[in-house]
Amino acid sequence: MIRSATAVSVCVFSAVSLCRGDYLDDTGYRELAAELGTALPTGQGVTVTQVETALTVAGGATAYLPEEGSGTFTGAGYFMRGVALTAKSGPSGISGHSLDVAAHFYGRNQDPNTGRSTFTPGVTAADVYRVGEDDGSDANSWLGEAFLAPGSAPPLTESRAVQNHSWISIGTLISSGSDKNLLRRLDFAVQRDGFLTVTGVNNGQDTTVPALMASAYNNLAVGVTSGNHSRGGVPMVLDGGGRQKPEIVAPMDYTSFSTALVSSAGAFLRQTADTQGPNARKPQTLKAILLAGATKEEFPGWSRTATVPLDRIYGAGELHLGHSWHILAGGEQAANATTPVPDKAWSSATLTTATTADYRLTIPPGEIGEVLSVMAVWPRIITDSNPGSGFTASVAALADYNLLLQRVPATGSVVTVDQSLSTIENLEHLYQRNLPSGTWRLRLNLAGGGHNVPVAVAWRLHRVPHRPGISLQHADGQDTLTFTGLVTGQRYLVQNSGTLDTWTTVNDFTADGGSFTWSVPPTAGRWFYRLAAADAGAVLPPG
Repeated sequence: MIRSATAVSVCVFSAVSLCRGDYLDDTGYRELAAELGTALPTGQGVTVTQVETALTVAGGATAYLPEEGSGTFTGAGYFMRGVALTAKSGPSGISGHSLDVAAHFYGRNQDPNTGRSTFTPGVTAADVYRVGEDDGSDANSWLGEAFLAPGSAPPLTESRAVQNHSWISIGTLISSGSDKNLLRRLDFAVQRDGFLTVTGVNNGQDTTVPALMASAYNNLAVGVTSGNHSRGGVPMVLDGGGRQKPEIVAPMDYTSFSTALVSSAGAFLRQTADTQGPNARKPQTLKAILLAGATKEEFPGWSRTATVPLDRIYGAGELHLGHSWHILAGGEQAANATTPVPDKAWSSATLTTATTADYRLTIPPGEIGEVLSVMAVWPRIITDSNPGSGFTASVAALADYNLLLQRVPATGSVVTVDQSLSTIENLEHLYQRNLPSGTWRLRLNLAGGGHNVPVAVAWRLHRVPHRPGISLQHADGQDTLTFTGLVTGQRYLVQNSGTLDTWTTVNDFTADGGSFTWSVPPTAGRWFYRLAAADAGAVLPPG
């Protein structure tokens, strides 16, 4: 991760990627490639932006480009061959860090044995900017007049779909006012132009979350699977201090390259999203889908609470492109439908206070919900209150959406099993393992804050067969059945039959642990016993 060394001071740790060679497997890419074959997205038709800090190279010159050039030129090296590169911050020599980032983001290679591989070799156009070494006086800087333009007009328009930031800055070190201005400008540009922006946090467990640009609201902040990165939340001197960053991790050695890999995943998904309509292309939709697809199995200590939706180290978990693509491919679903939604899909909604958006999921008898992951993401809304005469950021109250997971029994009241109720984040997250069969409801509501703010909801439910064990013991004239491998909270029916044609329920219980023992009442003759899961046919009550 790069850092320059002045008022907006920005650091780099390696110009060579030392990433693991199996990250295409770890992220589900190869499995998805085998499934989709020639229909596998490559990023074709998706254009991107890369923002880099200039490095000092041989002879004392500075460089920020992945290949030497100026203006718009065609890449000729192994990784950049055929990509139209536009030097947005003036002529430059080659930066090794920039090349490594570009190779993981939109390079041509897909052999991880070289240490540089991407999901999106079909990207053919990339803008590349240099981050200035101060807070905006450098006209060619992305932080200055080349894009973000602090202190003058609004940010320039971003026409590219994904913007990558494999650099960090701790900020001005003097006042948070400048940092807030830059972060608000980025949030404004993302909301206005609709691009996904992916930002890295710092390397090293003892480092704090950098002010720029990871601490924005409308971005996606990235760490590394090893956990060797910043933690502790957004600095308290900034807007929304304490919000969790990073929000996702990827299996690379340095945050620079994890960030580039997540950006590549964003471009991969954007190709499919372009076929689904405007809601699919929105940055909050792509962010929700990437986070809902992330896996936690790699992190035994991963945790969240009702008010802290993400783990303090690993965020939503490790990038899994396969899961995320299937969520996107599940299509946009309407809220409040009377029929179940697909197990993997997404939705877009806009709520006012006291209204809800509900989504019904069903786990049939004989199955359990091995994993349920749900994300809701919405933008921070910033407007220009002085259009046409400079730029004055007007920050609207942050929308306070909540997510609830509710069990809907065949009879009786709906039970809330889990909820995500953060008041400072612009996302909510539910994650459950081993859900019992039955009818479930995802409920989104607006508790307060900004009204009419668009929100994206993405979910993945993975169902597997439920096969409890059953054993019979006979002692002292008493038969005892023991059931194992049960799911806590699942309602079960013990049934018997003398002929295997007609079954009668002889016991009805709800598991409070993984096993249950039942003494069989004395009966004459030969009997067969089985265990059935109940509550699968529930009907959603009104409200």
